[in-house]
Amino acid sequence: MAQKLIQFNPSQLSSFILQGKNTVEIHGRGTGKSHGMGWTIHRNNIYMPRSVTSITGQTFGQLMTRTLPSTFKFLEETLGYSKDHHYVINRKPPDHFKTPYEKILKHDHFISFINGTGYLLASQDRMGSGRGPNIDFEILDEALTIIKSRYDQEISPANRGNLEMFGPKSKSPVPWHHGFHYVSSMPPTKAGRWLLDFGNYYEEEKGIRYFNVWNRVVKLQLELLEVTNPKDFKDLWNEIVRVRQEILPYVSSEGMLFTLSNAFDNIQNVGLSYIKREYQKQTKLTFLIEIMNMISDKVEDCYYNIDEKLQIYYDSYNESFIRDLAENSNWDFQKLGTPDSRFDSDCNPDKLLDISFDWGSRISLMTVGQEHDKDIITGDDVLTDHFINEFFVKPSDNHKVMIDDLVDDFCNYYRYHNDKTVLFYHDKYGDHRLANSADTYNGQAITRLERHGWTVVSEYHKGQEPPHHDKYLLWGNILKENNPKFPRVRFNGNKCKFLLTSLNNTKVVEKEGKFKKDKRSEDVSSGILPEEATHFGDAADKKIWIKYGSRLRRYSTFVPARLGK
Repeated sequence: MAQKLIQFNPSQLSSFILQGKNTVEIHGRGTGKSHGMGWTIHRNNIYMPRSVTSITGQTFGQLMTRTLPSTFKFLEETLGYSKDHHYVINRKPPDHFKTPYEKILKHDHFISFINGTGYLLASQDRMGSGRGPNIDFEILDEALTIIKSRYDQEISPANRGNLEMFGPKSKSPVPWHHGFHYVSSMPPTKAGRWLLDFGNYYEEEKGIRYFNVWNRVVKLQLELLEVTNPKDFKDLWNEIVRVRQEILPYVSSEGMLFTLSNAFDNIQNVGLSYIKREYQKQTKLTFLIEIMNMISDKVEDCYYNIDEKLQIYYDSYNESFIRDLAENSNWDFQKLGTPDSRFDSDCNPDKLLDISFDWGSRISLMTVGQEHDKDIITGDDVLTDHFINEFFVKPSDNHKVMIDDLVDDFCNYYRYHNDKTVLFYHDKYGDHRLANSADTYNGQAITRLERHGWTVVSEYHKGQEPPHHDKYLLWGNILKENNPKFPRVRFNGNKCKFLLTSLNNTKVVEKEGKFKKDKRSEDVSSGILPEEATHFGDAADKKIWIKYGSRLRRYSTFVPARLGK
């Protein structure tokens, strides 16, 4: 196959050169994660022909819309692989293809390469999908979304065969045979923090406090983004290089390679301008976690006490639609990689949607929700309020009117939705008139929605804006789920990650017996723009208060503990 010169960044090279039996990569956006996975597939094809590797995702939808498109784009455009010539997907391979050593009875969710190497696509939304042939290697994408106990029961036990072909009984043992390659972005909640435990060997074996040093590197890199003097820039850059030397990657005594990486590790490809642009465009929390890959725990005394296992779900892909689209398009990864609402199992196209906004001069954002008669997590037949999506825009050269852009993004994503009715939850600030305009923020958004063919039903809360204390008590009653008079609320962990990051990092403070949001991060002196601190949470507050605020005094049994006790 035709190949070309490939340039890898330092984080990718550390994985390729050090060759740990087991590799765990927690890498931020813009680091080339899909290239690393593609290279692992290419490596297994070369050194373990006729082997079987599992590729596991939380759902088949995740694999087909997020994992495979970018990974196989790298294989095709960079390494020269060609679909239907070098590999086939989801069907019996041609007779001239070799077959794996392990007998394959069904080729559903299976990728066959011409040299007999195979890849079993396994999904956690279907019990037993990973049970099949013995496998020789494991690939796990977006590992933070995985239910680890189920993965350990279904996938890992199958990683056991062909010792005489690739293991110690063979003539040329492959060091990574029966190993794994886990890839993930930084877990924003504690549910995915088991991934970081793989890096504990740095301190256990060499006394290196890896995670503390990593966050120190990130903080220095943030300072670098503010430096304008060339000499200061050079000095700070050299300091970052010096500190980074303290956590040079190495393989543990048991064959583990753990690495953290962010966009600075891929700066020769993405450029400093990309990082600076994202620094200006993204919300602060989003930038720190998604781009800079900073380790950030949920704050203590959180305003929103979300139960991650009970109230956040990741199984939100419309598997039947995605499979049909994949088969009908002969696995056209361009179509699979540009989803719309038809890809979402938690969106009923025949029911109206809830939308709530938060407007600002530096960022405008919205949450999207829908009520369902069944709890998507427990399966209980009970009315449940689901936050199913989010959108935001920030000013740039490409945006003229943020309100219009935000609404257009929503309308484009939901263009196939049948019931084009939205419940529009108003906030007082959004009903103020725009500068140099007779219209309001909400008014302009409503006009734009109606132009796109949507029917808008306005919902208001009575009286003045409720105090933080009342909203805090309302959320407390809802999230405790010990009073049936309050609704169940669920969050889509795939689509609402910025909302969840905001909620998990909003601290509650007590003043004169009342509870308030900690707004200090919005001060100019904090270095965080006011619009970036708590806006997604504010948008969620508006909908929840308007819909359920009247229940607080009628049904509340929530007595919050005093902070610090």
